[in-house]
Amino acid sequence: MKRLIAGGFVLSLCCLTASAGTLAGTLYYTLYTGGQNVWSVGYQYDGTNFTLSTPTNIASTNGADGIIFAPNGDLLIGGQNSGQVHQITTSGVPVTDAATGGGGSFHLALDPSGTKVYTSNFGGALATLPISGGQIQNGTTHALTGDDYGVTGEAFTPSSGAFYVNGQPNGGGNVGLLNLSTFTTTQLFSGITSAHGMVYDPFTSLLTLFGRGAVGTFDPTNTGAGVKERFGITGDFDQGAVDGQGHALIAGYNSITFIDYSASADITSALNPTFVVGGFNGIDDVAPLTGLGSNSTPEPASLLLALSGLLAVAGVRARRKSPARRA
Repeated sequence: MKRLIAGGFVLSLCCLTASAGTLAGTLYYTLYTGGQNVWSVGYQYDGTNFTLSTPTNIASTNGADGIIFAPNGDLLIGGQNSGQVHQITTSGVPVTDAATGGGGSFHLALDPSGTKVYTSNFGGALATLPISGGQIQNGTTHALTGDDYGVTGEAFTPSSGAFYVNGQPNGGGNVGLLNLSTFTTTQLFSGITSAHGMVYDPFTSLLTLFGRGAVGTFDPTNTGAGVKERFGITGDFDQGAVDGQGHALIAGYNSITFIDYSASADITSALNPTFVVGGFNGIDDVAPLTGLGSNSTPEPASLLLALSGLLAVAGVRARRKSPARRA
């Protein structure tokens, strides 16, 4: 069927750009249609216009769905119904294939330890694949108990632990807490339109959902506040990536959708500048741009700018704490 188919100092540095008002980078993505199914494309945003370069094919793997970066910078690709996760370099050189231990591999999530990857079939049991010596290893599939017996994807927050989505292609699912020691699910929300893909957004400190042409957010530290959603952006969404600066690039509906919520700090606001660029037939998932599973590295100019700013702030605080001198 169609689409069988992370706070801290370092994170802050990774989220800076050297040129204020201009955003540029490379987005890695997959196609669920087979053939040449792992790609990259350059993007640029000047605050008014969003543009994409000519896409570049990277590889053809035996099935492609979820896509993340391994800690060593290689790409990890969920192999759909092949039951494998593929590891390749960003230039497309095959590294290794690892079996899930049962079931398909669609969305991927990197554990905060950087030593294992999680994946599953749609609404299936959770597979854990270790990473050792820079390479992904064959995994083990764990049956889930609790409120949901299957998951579609996982996301991690700095202080609230692991969360899961259990949603069918491409949305309208459940969201909850995932205990990775007991493999128990605790459902928080059900029937959420945007519940298919999920990431943690360090810009808003919220978990962000993507599905069925909708985006949603909820506060992992105050889940009682519920989920806030924006509907009808396109006909479909699968997975999205946020850059930690208030921008999102989302795959789905044969398009890449860009949302600028840097001013509103609310991706669900209908007032956010939104661009939908077509011509990406069969696009499935996009790799993270910041946090776990990303390959974000601060530019030298950005690093110097960040250090200068932090030193300046420290100087101001030091002066404020100094005792006042008497005349």
